[in-house]
Amino acid sequence: MSQSGITVAGPNEPYKVVDSIPKPKPQHNQALVKSLYVGLNPVEPFMQHTGVLVTSWPAVIGSDFSGVVVETGPDCKKLSKGDIVYGCAPVGIGEFSPFQETFLVNEDWVFKKSENVALDAACTVGAGILTAALALLDGQHLTLPTPGNKAEEKDSWIIVMGGSGSVGRYCCQLASLCGYKVLASCSPSKNEITLQAGASATFNNRASVDEQVAEIEKITGGKFGRVVDASAQMQAVEASIKALETVSNESTKYFATVDDWSPISVPESINLYRVQLGKVGRDDELGKHVTAKTVEWIPTFEKNLESGELRVLDFHLIQGEGWDKIIEGIADMEAGKLPKKPVVKVQDA
Repeated sequence: MSQSGITVAGPNEPYKVVDSIPKPKPQHNQALVKSLYVGLNPVEPFMQHTGVLVTSWPAVIGSDFSGVVVETGPDCKKLSKGDIVYGCAPVGIGEFSPFQETFLVNEDWVFKKSENVALDAACTVGAGILTAALALLDGQHLTLPTPGNKAEEKDSWIIVMGGSGSVGRYCCQLASLCGYKVLASCSPSKNEITLQAGASATFNNRASVDEQVAEIEKITGGKFGRVVDASAQMQAVEASIKALETVSNESTKYFATVDDWSPISVPESINLYRVQLGKVGRDDELGKHVTAKTVEWIPTFEKNLESGELRVLDFHLIQGEGWDKIIEGIADMEAGKLPKKPVVKVQDA
């Protein structure tokens, strides 16, 4: 049986709306989900232009989604038909990708929607929160308090470079939830949304490296040992490393970045961690590790979101509905026309 969606014939080939995609069948611990909304991320045009992460051609891609379970496979215990789920698909694996009518999920890799999380807003959660968790919980060994409990306040800061973006704002929330004060870089026009996300203070990400380092020193007094780059901008990487090397007065130093492709050199005194959420669902050693961490964290994050300890992000809902709106949304995102995370309604439940 075939279904509609978007395919890409090969690297740098255009997106194409088709009705010939094979409909997948759920296997053990899997469910078939009808795609309702998708959230757009830079990984979609990255895969379309380069072919990196794509496992077969023609490719069906996509990452953040929300949808409804229409069928379950054998031994599926967490999910039932009619459940509303959301999360981030294992990118590049066609039958798991949400740019099609129905797609597969592993029941342990998805969130079940609670009443206080809206269906469209759910598309802002998956990639953002899991990337932030890899950076902070895995890469920098932070420990989340159990849901409903407050972490002990620490006399230490965490620096978040690019604090106004989706990943950056979830980094601010998670670091604050863990009891740290958060200093985040952003453009001056994004100060308010960054502070609302949990940052205690901000500084200008458009300033020079030396100016940024000076602001970090002025605000923290050197009381930090952890920096997360959520921007993948080389100036942010340079400022992060210089601040840790010259300003931090903590003995153990961590630097985590979402940039997993550029050459980055750090002194031996700094622990470097490169976030690779794209490894979810892959069968190599790193893929198994990232997948296991995702499975471990999702139940806690579900409770944090239900209680309001973690909050979904604001977003830009693309006007209209359908597969062609995804293509338009990606084009606008690449052109820098969308100030917030784009979300697209693709079909009715």
